[in-house]
Amino acid sequence: MIRKYIKSGLYFRKDKKAQVYKYHEGGYDEEGFATVGYYTPIAKAPLWCYSKQLSQVQLYASHTFWNDETRFFVFNYRDDIEQGDTLHYLTKDQWYEVTRVDTTDDYKGELFVYVKNLKRPLDDAEILPDYKEEP
Repeated sequence: MIRKYIKSGLYFRKDKKAQVYKYHEGGYDEEGFATVGYYTPIAKAPLWCYSKQLSQVQLYASHTFWNDETRFFVFNYRDDIEQGDTLHYLTKDQWYEVTRVDTTDDYKGELFVYVKNLKRPLDDAEILPDYKEEP
């Protein structure tokens, strides 16, 4: 199924933008109080992607495994997108949770990211506005 999209040249169809956020656990401050967890974007700018809703066959297959996947995104290969990350689809202003990441038989060309709807969008207070590369 995925090979059909690879052969069709999805590289030239990446005309949408999405931002992926990673969650960081809160810690403790110097007085011993717990701090709040926060999200940071994985890139300085939104990433170009191709997006499509899942077909009925793919929806049925995901529901048989108690998975609520609704859409997939295709990005250029990155190694920092993981299951559980939060994705903001800027074109439609929708928020998703990453459920599965497929590297298409371990080739480092395109990355298929399957997502499900997020229960609620992230608040601005939850997102750390400055992009910082992790040490």
